[in-house]
Amino acid sequence: MKDAIFIKVLQHGEKAGLEGTNMALLRDYIEKSLSIDFNHPDYNAYLDPLKQLFNECFRPVNEGKNHILKTEYYFRLIEYRELQESRAAAKSANRNAFTAIGVSVSAMVFCAVLAFTQLNTPLTINKSDLKALIDSNREAAVQKEVKLDSLQMAQILTAIQSSQSSSRAKETKIPGQSQEVSHHELINQYFEDE
Repeated sequence: MKDAIFIKVLQHGEKAGLEGTNMALLRDYIEKSLSIDFNHPDYNAYLDPLKQLFNECFRPVNEGKNHILKTEYYFRLIEYRELQESRAAAKSANRNAFTAIGVSVSAMVFCAVLAFTQLNTPLTINKSDLKALIDSNREAAVQKEVKLDSLQMAQILTAIQSSQSSSRAKETKIPGQSQEVSHHELINQYFEDE
């Protein structure tokens, strides 16, 4: 309660400005803003400390009729407001950081699940699509007839090469003959075998 009364005293002094205030006005302001009655026995004990606080925070002007807030207490009020703003900013930054961490973790989990699903999904390509790929000589025709990306093509060629390499291991090598076979020959041979 003392902190709240102290801040209210400083705020009242700020509102009074250079016109000044007096103890009666300060008491009315505190009673209204904090909803307390200094005449009540529970709050009567706060009246003397309030007078001491008034004498400490204010200095007299106009031959002692009015009092204005001392400069150092303006700075204390500014520091209090800066502290409140920095606390609010820290809470907001903390919330934003937890949100960012949550989004990052969710994205990592989603990517891991998606990658696992894609790795365990078998690749199925229609033979008609492969035939269209072989028959076409232009890149535009391939894109129209077959929607295959480079990863799928690499998987197809790897599968064909692995099947060819297993069948080549059984055959005898002829010295002086080239063992290199183009991708088109491998794909054609794949269709001929079936």
